[in-house]
Amino acid sequence: MTSHRFDPSDSLDLVPAGSTADFRGNLLSSGPSWRRFPGPLAGSDSIGTCWIPVVPESAPFTPEQRAWLNGFLAGLFSYVPAPQGHSQPPVPSLKSLTVLFASQTGNAEGLARRVAKEAARRGFAATVHDMGTYKLNQLRQEKNLLIVCSTYGDGEPPDHAKSFWLALRSDSAPSLSGLRYSVCALGDRNYPRFCQFGKDLDARLQALGAEPIYPRQDCDTDFEEPFAQWLAGVLAALDRPADNHGNGPRPEPTRNSTDDLVNIAAGQSPGPAATAQVSFSRNNPFPARLTQNRRLSGAGSNREVRHFVLSLEGSGLSYAAGDALGIWPINDPELVEQILRQLHCDGEEEVPGRNGCLLPLRLALQQHYDIVRLTERLLQLYAQRSADPRLQASLAPQTTSPRGQSLPGCHIIDLLHGFPDVRLSGREFVACLRPLQPRLYSIASSPLCYPQEVHLTVSVVRYESAGRPRKGVCSTYLADRVTPETPVRVFLHSNPGFRLPPPDTPFIMVGPGTGIAPFRAFLQERKALGARGRNWLFFGGQHQATDFLYHEEILAFQREGLLNRLDLAWSRDQDHKIYVQHLMLEHAAELWRWLEEGAAFYVCGDATRMARDVDAALLQVIQRGGGLSPDAAAEYVAMLRQQKRYCRDVY
Repeated sequence: MTSHRFDPSDSLDLVPAGSTADFRGNLLSSGPSWRRFPGPLAGSDSIGTCWIPVVPESAPFTPEQRAWLNGFLAGLFSYVPAPQGHSQPPVPSLKSLTVLFASQTGNAEGLARRVAKEAARRGFAATVHDMGTYKLNQLRQEKNLLIVCSTYGDGEPPDHAKSFWLALRSDSAPSLSGLRYSVCALGDRNYPRFCQFGKDLDARLQALGAEPIYPRQDCDTDFEEPFAQWLAGVLAALDRPADNHGNGPRPEPTRNSTDDLVNIAAGQSPGPAATAQVSFSRNNPFPARLTQNRRLSGAGSNREVRHFVLSLEGSGLSYAAGDALGIWPINDPELVEQILRQLHCDGEEEVPGRNGCLLPLRLALQQHYDIVRLTERLLQLYAQRSADPRLQASLAPQTTSPRGQSLPGCHIIDLLHGFPDVRLSGREFVACLRPLQPRLYSIASSPLCYPQEVHLTVSVVRYESAGRPRKGVCSTYLADRVTPETPVRVFLHSNPGFRLPPPDTPFIMVGPGTGIAPFRAFLQERKALGARGRNWLFFGGQHQATDFLYHEEILAFQREGLLNRLDLAWSRDQDHKIYVQHLMLEHAAELWRWLEEGAAFYVCGDATRMARDVDAALLQVIQRGGGLSPDAAAEYVAMLRQQKRYCRDVY
């Protein structure tokens, strides 16, 4: 990705394309007024009067917006030149700052660009680089480095960052003494190796002699507040002399004036209140309607997979094939009532919600908090109030499992049932919970075919553990409790790293189980576009009779000639298990020919096993088909990633 350099003056151009409140258009069409002020300011005439532009009363801004803009313009034009005969101090040069990101779904990239904008506002010459295209030897020239990175799969770096990471941890990596840096790591505490790539980067940079100027920030899926704290702290640390940083307390997050200017340009007040037309997002989800809920897996299948259709009509939202839909679920009301009984609460107790507003405990448990996953804070509070040795054991350091794994069931309800003598108030209880997070699902439809609706392919989670039934929070919400009249809070999540290849490019897709979702969308889109590129799909499940998802559509694509090759792996239909990676190896020569002809290779599905096995099989395919050594095959895969021909959407 091309690097982008930001300058403080860039703030004047932060106007979103297509904004309904076009800042420049509104201001220029109104014709700024000019007001005289006494004093030797910039723009002074011969008698020492300053002329400063002001936004006229007729301009289409609110009073708050107009006041903020007038203040901004006054500050901009209030430079006082030095009197004649006095030498002016030299203009200080901007400090260089490199912002490096490693992103799989776009979150880290978006935050990195926010870092650069705020750094530019504070006097840094900031450049933003994608770790996938950044060369390791460039690090030796850097003085100040900020990294925003996500962790993917089982503690791995994002796909595009793997080559950089391999080079950084190699024995030939250069000394980085003289480099000041800090890391903001994004992750998900649902996974044992939380923020592992950020932790590994931090440790490796220190091992190579780089100096951490501010502590690493590990962010859960609700990353806005910790990111803001890290950004405020790290920019303050960069401003301090080299021998005085990194040891003080973390400062409170500060208001971002650049964001204020963006808000003004978008037709919003500088403060939190917006005055422009509503736009839907993660923090302001659209109330969609579920128009279809049908089972895809057949009777007798070990898995319940469903096809959901949600209407976006009236939202103004648009998506691309490869994107995901975010859904804010509502917790199971039966589980909420079980928890209330164990707490000896009636549900009407007043507690703070995730946004700090007070609301009844029952509502908070339904919509604001994760009431399934155990938290370390809750375990510690129970351990303080109980002498039971099982609680102490559960807090022992774990290398591969989350805290509390040693307790039966490992869910919050198991803790409440297992230790009934511990009493917590409603406020104490919710203070130990994590905020409820949205779930992301790969979109299974093309906007060219379904512009006003989104299709999802969801495996509904139901199982039993420790004598209690367990349910997936969002999957059973959609499957069991949402009706056509129920508003489902949704938002679109862009996935720029998983886009349809060019129309003429041969396309290899590996997506067993629910991993078929984006490939259904891609095939629909290629058909609608009349794309001439060949298509090859690897799909599978346990049994062909019950687990061939979308079988009618897929077979129709094959009959029509859209799907040139279809290889199916049914793991339980014979004595020995067959998975998609086995079929890849069986057809290694043909796969290699497709890759040499420029094919793109995409994978979607389970990150913990399938994606790893497919990655290993791809290396073997390249070795066998191309006659390459293991090292040369690894370089070939790195080339595919760099060319964005090897893309993954795994979870």
